Amino acid sequence: MKFSVIIPAYNAEQYIRTAIESCLSQTYAPHEIIVVDDSSTDGTAAVAESFPSLVRVIRLAENRGASFARNRGVQEASGDWLAFLDADDWFLPEKLELQRRCALENQQTVLIYTGIREIAIDGSEREHEAISPMELWPRLRYLSAIEGGASTAAVRRDAFDAVGGFDDHLRVCDDWNLWLKLALRYSVKSFASVPVSLAVYRRVAGSLSSNAMRYFNARSYMIDNLCLAGTAGLSRLLWRRKLTAFQYYTTSIALREEDSSLDLRFILRSLVLWPFPSFTMSLKRYRILTVMVRQHLSRRLLR
Repeated sequence: MKFSVIIPAYNAEQYIRTAIESCLSQTYAPHEIIVVDDSSTDGTAAVAESFPSLVRVIRLAENRGASFARNRGVQEASGDWLAFLDADDWFLPEKLELQRRCALENQQTVLIYTGIREIAIDGSEREHEAISPMELWPRLRYLSAIEGGASTAAVRRDAFDAVGGFDDHLRVCDDWNLWLKLALRYSVKSFASVPVSLAVYRRVAGSLSSNAMRYFNARSYMIDNLCLAGTAGLSRLLWRRKLTAFQYYTTSIALREEDSSLDLRFILRSLVLWPFPSFTMSLKRYRILTVMVRQHLSRRLLR
C-alpha cells in the first residue's frame, strides 16, 4: 500500500518545514510527498526543495487555491492512497500506519479519517475524536462533520478519480464537497474512522475559512449543486429551507465573531426560513438571538 501525501502551500514558509518533517517521521513511510506551491511570494518553495528527493515540489504560475493545488498534486501522484495535509498543519507519527491498518481491515473503504488536535490562535489545545461514519448522514448535508478537514483524511485513489476530485470552483468547503461526492457515490458505509487524534490543525488568523461571507457563498454553491442530491418535490423544498436556515444561523455566529452588524439580520433570516428546533439548530439558536438583540439595542443607546 502506497500513500502519496499532497501538501498545497501558499505563503507557508513559516510552517511548511514542520508539515514535511511530520510526513518524513511517520512510522509507516509515505511513498512520496508532493508539495504544490500555489504561486507563493515568500520562500515556501525553497524550503520544500531543501528536503531529499522523496519530497517533490510543483510550482504553479498563478494562485489557484487549495482545491486546484490538491488536484494538481494528485495528477503527479503514483500512490494508491492519497493523504492530504494543509501546509500549516502536521501529522502525528502513527497517522499513516493506523490508516494503513484500517484500510487492510476494511477492503471496501474509500475514505479513512481520524480525530484531530486543534491548536487555537491563543495557543490553547483541544482534542476532537472522529465520529463514527454511521453518524455522518444526513449530517453531511449540513456541514463537513469531519473535524480538521482534509488533513485527517486518506482517500483511495480510484475513488477520488471516480468522483472528479476536488471542486476547483471552491476556495473553501472543497473538502466537504469531496466527502459529499464520495458519500453519494459509495455511501458512508464505505467510510472508516480512526477515532484518536492523528493530525494537528493549527488555526491561523486571516485564513480563508475564517471569512464568514466567503464561507456563506461557498455553502450557497454547495446547496445548489450537491447538498440536495437525491431529494425531489416537497422533500427537496423542505430540505432547502432547513439547509439554508442552518447556513444563515452558522454565518450569523461567524459574523458576530467578526464584530459585523449583519449578525442579527442573518439569524433572523434563519428563523424565518426554519423556526423549529432540530438536531443542527437547537433551542440555543433562540438564546443567541436574544443576546444579539440585546447587544444591538445597547449599541443604539450608546450612540
